[in-house]
Amino acid sequence: MRPLLGDPSSRFTHGVAHGGDPTFGIDRHAEEVVESALGELDDVAYFTEDHGLVVRGRPDVLYLVDPIDGTRPAAAGYETCCATVAVAPYGESVTLGDVTYGCIAELATGATFEATRDRGVHVEGRTVAPTDGKDLRSLFWAGGFRGQPAVPLATVLEGIFDVPGSQGAFFDQGSAAYSLTRVATGQLDAYVDPGQAMVEAVPGMDEAFRRVGGGHVLNTTTYDAAASYLLLWEIGLPVTDALGRSLREVPLLDGDGKASLVSTVAASTPALHEEILDEVARGLDRLRDAQAERRQRAQSP
Repeated sequence: MRPLLGDPSSRFTHGVAHGGDPTFGIDRHAEEVVESALGELDDVAYFTEDHGLVVRGRPDVLYLVDPIDGTRPAAAGYETCCATVAVAPYGESVTLGDVTYGCIAELATGATFEATRDRGVHVEGRTVAPTDGKDLRSLFWAGGFRGQPAVPLATVLEGIFDVPGSQGAFFDQGSAAYSLTRVATGQLDAYVDPGQAMVEAVPGMDEAFRRVGGGHVLNTTTYDAAASYLLLWEIGLPVTDALGRSLREVPLLDGDGKASLVSTVAASTPALHEEILDEVARGLDRLRDAQAERRQRAQSP
């Protein structure tokens, strides 16, 4: 895929993917690579962003594949894009905690992160060196705005954005997998994505997300993040959803055969993780109050 990074044809759209995201030209080529690798196997189950779930024969394992996590950076020629593969048993009620292997490969550099459950990690081209944790005043952190309503999201993250001193920095790198691996390398202190928690916890947010997403909720999915979660868990870093709940019980696929939607807070230390969760909780309260006030104004004569 590397020769296509930044190629003008990569930015053309070709319909809508299984999960509702636009399919770009570079996505189509990446899906062809997956099909060439897995499509002719007799006993296989795999899930990709564009094709959804494909099952043939009597498979033992499921390959959860995002051929390009960070399509827009890839189309623009930036390096913040990855291919990710997570492997889990094939069957019903399989969760993120059942993932046995994950691989994240940087498309631009060839650096790779591999994690095997209960057996640690193997990294080539990068160094695993998480930071020792910082307070919010000097936090280097990442998240994403694409597909999420900007004002509600900023309301939830206000306590992390609006800290005095301007010592820290926020990065929207366009790829959940890339950003999560930066917590492992120590380039970031945290990754914060409250999107799905907002939908679950705040009345009216489902409609707001669908409005921005063209009728779809375009939050982070299990195929985006499963491999990276396993990587951070094997390193020993704290990763939960944005409400502080374990992600290990989240189904890889929902009842409709789609990848489950997830929120995330990952950090370099447990103390920093808890501090961020507290700020997100206060932000969700602010958003609930703002939504209630808006409804009350709409109902007033």
